[in-house]
Amino acid sequence: MRFKTKRDPLFVWLWLLMLFFANLVLLWPLLLDPQALTRTEIVGIIVPDALVTLLLTWLALDISYVIREDLLVVKGGMFRSKIRYEDITRITRQPNIWLGYRLLFSRDAIEIHYRNGVLGSVAISPVDQERFIQELIRRNPSIEFSDQP
Repeated sequence: MRFKTKRDPLFVWLWLLMLFFANLVLLWPLLLDPQALTRTEIVGIIVPDALVTLLLTWLALDISYVIREDLLVVKGGMFRSKIRYEDITRITRQPNIWLGYRLLFSRDAIEIHYRNGVLGSVAISPVDQERFIQELIRRNPSIEFSDQP
């Protein structure tokens, strides 16, 4: 069962702004004086810029949360977290979305606390949060849920 991420317009605009500035910084030498650069230098500017743009776009567009038979897979671009249901200890609403391990594009987030993780929790923002939480609790009834962080 796959859950898509909720996307706030604010986050989309911030992401696009970051992409714009990343491209501006990487392409700056090309924008200043393209005639002063050799073909090799131009390729050396454009290729890293294209790779950074593709990587950031992949990270932003490929966010999903997959409930499998035995574990939850949280994925965003090249990042994957596999969390066994029995390792999940609690789920909380998370108003502080700016710090820590976050694979989300919305302020309406939940934080999944789990054992055996490097950071111990991940904040996510599935579109259908209530159904997502119910599904996790169905698979592990000992999960605590709280509206308070």
